[in-house]
Amino acid sequence: MSAGSGWTAAQLGYCSNVHPTRDLAGLRASIKQDFQGVRNLRGLQQQDSGLWICAHAAAQLQQESARVQFLALLKHSGLRLTSLNGFPYGEFHQGAVKADVYLPNWADPQRLAYSLDLARLLAHALPNDCRHGVISTVPLGYAATWTPALQARADEQLSQLTAALAHLHWETGKKIVFCLEMEPDCVLENTEQAIAFFQRRRAMDPNHAYLALCFDVCHQAVMFEDCYQSLERLRAAEVPVGKIQLSNAMICRLPSDDASRREHVLTTLSTFAELTYLHQVKALTAQGHRVAWPDLPAALKDCAGFGELRIHFHIPLFSDHLLLPELSGSQIALAQTFDYLAAHADVRPVLEVETYSWGVLPVELRPATEAAQLAGIAAELRWVEEQLRQRNLLHVQEAYADAL
Repeated sequence: MSAGSGWTAAQLGYCSNVHPTRDLAGLRASIKQDFQGVRNLRGLQQQDSGLWICAHAAAQLQQESARVQFLALLKHSGLRLTSLNGFPYGEFHQGAVKADVYLPNWADPQRLAYSLDLARLLAHALPNDCRHGVISTVPLGYAATWTPALQARADEQLSQLTAALAHLHWETGKKIVFCLEMEPDCVLENTEQAIAFFQRRRAMDPNHAYLALCFDVCHQAVMFEDCYQSLERLRAAEVPVGKIQLSNAMICRLPSDDASRREHVLTTLSTFAELTYLHQVKALTAQGHRVAWPDLPAALKDCAGFGELRIHFHIPLFSDHLLLPELSGSQIALAQTFDYLAAHADVRPVLEVETYSWGVLPVELRPATEAAQLAGIAAELRWVEEQLRQRNLLHVQEAYADAL
């Protein structure tokens, strides 16, 4: 996207990790049913997408015949593949994913192999009018199990990645950039750590331009960061932001003067403590220091004395309150992000909705059918369009030049 321009509706996509897929057959079926369903609900001929392709499917797509068929499916489906979600490696919907979502981490050769498979595929899939693609990836690993030895191996593998991406750029003319996604309780969870990481990479890696940051709004809201200020600091430190994932965190405000109401709020909040995903929780002490719990159940048992909890649970973007007035979304963080983009015409990252947790919402909020979930995703994208329109960032474009 050229500097100074905004976004068209067709350039606003969503991360498809909301849809369960285990292999190439499942991915193809999801594109035909889910992606096309959302695109049709939006009335678009084509739509960009932050497609999630698991490691098994990515390996299958290294075969030329499979890749040719897949690229034909993308064109037939009106899917412009400009971005990938390369964060979850394998199964993302069955069983207790929890902290295993960070495995393999960047010290593991499997993470490098998977990432290179995705890069090669995206270089083939990029539309003719697009010579730059981005892929989000894990923020090195999970901090609780990270060691200096793992960091050293991760540094080496990232250097192998960027060297391979530089060669791919020379070979194909397509620049693929990997965007590390800050996340609570990971090696990179806040702006200070991200700045330090990129400063170090610039000093050690001649191909550092093939690494950037994926800024997930929910994650930084959980960290009590002001997203406008965070993005401003990243810009000042010359940290490139290749992708912004538009996501909405949960905020729980606990009454301090009504024990019965407080208990009721916590009981309601406990219905979000599901078994599949990790829902990290942060709070602030009276002195402004962050306190952390690795998952929501732990916070529910030990949050006495705190008036506000920030929970890593991706709720629908348009959700302001959930079940109770004390349970809200972090829409102020989304507003800060949109305001930053409006104030900086030269900053135009890929924008993608990433609400992957529709299927684990409490039953009162969960879509009852697959069609209802697709309608919810389309409603989120329309909500984003309206936020951009209010800031003169949404540009009208009937269709892409090569539309079907």
